[in-house]
Amino acid sequence: MKKITLLFLFFAGVIFGQDSLYFLIRVDDIQSRNTVMLPKSITQFQNAVNSRGGKVTWLVIPHRLIEDQNLDGVLSKELKASALLGNEIAQHGYNHICPVCSNTGHEMFCAANSQHVSYQTQINLISQGLKILSDSLNITPKLFVPPGHACDTVTYQALLDKGIPFLSSTGNTKAFIYKNLFNVMQNTEFTWQLTSAGYNNELHLALQDIRLNGAINGYYCLLLHDPFIRQGYENGIVVKWIGELLDSLNIEYAGRIKYKTLSQAASIYRSNITDVVENGTTSPLNFSLSQNYPNPFNPTTTIGFSLSSAGYTTVKIYDILGKETAELVNGYLTAGSHYVTWDAKNRSGFKASNGIYFAKLSSGSNVKVIKMVLLK
Repeated sequence: MKKITLLFLFFAGVIFGQDSLYFLIRVDDIQSRNTVMLPKSITQFQNAVNSRGGKVTWLVIPHRLIEDQNLDGVLSKELKASALLGNEIAQHGYNHICPVCSNTGHEMFCAANSQHVSYQTQINLISQGLKILSDSLNITPKLFVPPGHACDTVTYQALLDKGIPFLSSTGNTKAFIYKNLFNVMQNTEFTWQLTSAGYNNELHLALQDIRLNGAINGYYCLLLHDPFIRQGYENGIVVKWIGELLDSLNIEYAGRIKYKTLSQAASIYRSNITDVVENGTTSPLNFSLSQNYPNPFNPTTTIGFSLSSAGYTTVKIYDILGKETAELVNGYLTAGSHYVTWDAKNRSGFKASNGIYFAKLSSGSNVKVIKMVLLK
């Protein structure tokens, strides 16, 4: 029944034409400039997007702006200029380093040890980041993305207390994820390790994914990562790729595509909700399994999930043939949000190879499955 519904939504969107598709572009981890890879500037990517009517939401790690590689002020200058053109500056943690385990894959919640980070520590990290963005860019962001999408209700409360109304992370999308904190979730990334050989295939897959999920959700948030250090950005291949993707979308959707920043889209969706959470109470928890992050990944990835009620829970990993390759959770868990990290490099003697894997969450009679891609 679910497959039939998805197919109906897809063909309804394509054949009859949905009213509009909000298209969002999110670029995470704006980082360093100390690399020989080209381009070394955000403006080439920005111009490729803006010239086709698009907008970029830059996820800036605040501490990067005061590190040695950016003391020349060039990155700050480019980000300020980008904001003046209608692009968005959002906050992506503080320094992308966990205060508990020093892992660089998360920060607001220790996914490696499933350990909470105290409210005071999180409020300090958010506050320090806001100050750097204000001092360096004269900008106060409206949107926050937790590094590694690892966060909890303590993070949500800290964001609200600092006046940040929007989140872009895993969990319920186009909805209040906690009290008055509104979430618009990202979709898929296709350029993590883009090569000339895979160029056309990734472009084809992206267009397919946009058609399907755009018809279902009414929006699509394309995810990309730090254009200064990823292999896929060398010699501007992703700049060319994003240009071709937007050209295709502009032709296919014509006047039905609406380019927005994440905060703009969140504001629109929030204003359309009539059953707003009242009196600051939290909406009921749903049983859900979020897409792993990052995806594709190498060699570690974080999986977030929510339980509507406490119970015996398992999270297992299977390969494309259905063989179990790892067991990440096996025990009693309380209701609420949880995170677990899979290290595909070496877990209990198993060394995963490239390919597609599935994460299966089971709790009581509830089951959810997601597809993951390991790329080395």
